[in-house]
Amino acid sequence: MIIKKLDLYMIRLFMAPFLMIYSTIFIIFMIQFFWSQIDELTGKNISIFILLKFILYFGISILPLVTPIALLLTSIIIFGDFSENQELIAIKSSGISLFRVMIPLLGITFVLSIGLYLFSDFVIPKAKMKAKKLGYEISLAHPSLKLKEGIFVNLFPNFFIKIDRKSIKNSNYLHNIFIFFYGKNSLVNTILSQRGVLIPNQEDGFIQLKLMNGVLYSEILNGPKKEQSSYQIVEFDTLIQNFKIPLESKIKNLDDEDYDFYQTLNTKNLIQKINFFKKKNYKKINSSERKIYLAKLQLELQKKFTFPVTCIIMFLTGAPLGALIRKGGIGYPTMIALIIFIIYYTLLTITQNKVEKTEICPWIGAWIPNFIFFPVSIWMTYKTVMDDFYII
Repeated sequence: MIIKKLDLYMIRLFMAPFLMIYSTIFIIFMIQFFWSQIDELTGKNISIFILLKFILYFGISILPLVTPIALLLTSIIIFGDFSENQELIAIKSSGISLFRVMIPLLGITFVLSIGLYLFSDFVIPKAKMKAKKLGYEISLAHPSLKLKEGIFVNLFPNFFIKIDRKSIKNSNYLHNIFIFFYGKNSLVNTILSQRGVLIPNQEDGFIQLKLMNGVLYSEILNGPKKEQSSYQIVEFDTLIQNFKIPLESKIKNLDDEDYDFYQTLNTKNLIQKINFFKKKNYKKINSSERKIYLAKLQLELQKKFTFPVTCIIMFLTGAPLGALIRKGGIGYPTMIALIIFIIYYTLLTITQNKVEKTEICPWIGAWIPNFIFFPVSIWMTYKTVMDDFYII
């Protein structure tokens, strides 16, 4: 009876701080995202509804990252308060071990981990797909958002553009423009221009480019074969080019390596894709690119399982650590939780980068941080339960 009351007490004690901390961390991530994108997303006549949808999709995608941090911080705070108020000593004196106190919260952590896997497998891929499609539609309606200074950008199919800089006052005003696009019969056209203006026109389905002071290099077909072509060079003071926005049915297929489509796949589809690449010589990309893409697919598959396991590890790290430091409140536990998660996330980022460069095996790269933290968490839990750490 006492044990049952203790379990219910621990669950009640855990849930309120966890939900509060979870919400706070989630809001911090959302503010950071919005702040980093505010210049790109505001002042472009993008409707509030579209902005909210974009933010919602991002919020859904960061939940696997928020959950382990919230579990770590909550467990440190709860057991820190327990230890600081001598409640843990009172419970231990009645013959109940620290691990027995942890069991109901460990059960909640297991449920959260399973829920996180299901959420990552069914909800997040759909949210990322919708975010990619929404982003593509926004880039067509507001093409200047997609332009990056000094980099060739595939604005839409068969059209590439590079600019030196955008105007500070209006991002649709461009400087030092290099355009490369295919015309009829796949003929190549190149434009160099000192200045230009992007004029999106959704009603007519065109994007208009008004270019000033430049040169047009145009390939002309002189016979039935493409080999019989020549170039025409035209200098211009002003040149207006209209480019048709692809219809939804003709928009570039998002199931493509360049669009990181693997992030929108669930476990079943990831396994099918991996097997497809292993068995067939995929001709759309060369062997080197196929190896990189296969590594990304395998990494994404492993990440479906690593973050749920990370939740358990973070709880097993935070609970004994809270009992050890004997400090409740927000400040001290938050500092410790941040240090631990920064170490974890740094390891994860380094190993994922190495996987994407095919320098290490995908499953090893995905699991290295957990391989390091798991034995540490088990060791800390064991030592704390056995009272080996109660020396301060």
